[in-house]
Amino acid sequence: MARKLNFSGSVKADSKQVFNQIARFENYSEFIPGCSKAKLLEKNDDYEIGELTFNFFLKTYSVSSKNILTDNTINIEQIEGPFEFFKGKWSVRENESSSTDISFDAEFELPFILENLITDKVINGFCESALEAFVEKLKLKY
Repeated sequence: MARKLNFSGSVKADSKQVFNQIARFENYSEFIPGCSKAKLLEKNDDYEIGELTFNFFLKTYSVSSKNILTDNTINIEQIEGPFEFFKGKWSVRENESSSTDISFDAEFELPFILENLITDKVINGFCESALEAFVEKLKLKY
């Protein structure tokens, strides 16, 4: 069963600066709770391939993804990892109050064995914590 999540926040900073921070894949371990390593594997003009390593439930999980960067969005698609599929999108845009709105949308499906063990409440709690931590770190920077 596919699951969806959405998170949004606002930072009092220039949208280009915020986008550049989000686009720095190799720094994700500083922002995302549980992420022990973030490694940029390949960088081209059109896309990047990166790998995130997480430690959960006494087990290590790695997710590699293809990330397509445009002016104000990053589209993410899992190449390899624990999900049946994962697609996500970061969007950054400056609003009228000289702040920057940030949103993250994702759709994913867990493997059958995890689908029954991990509730929506657990997933939403983790995702919300991770993305709030990301926005809070950005707020501290600016």
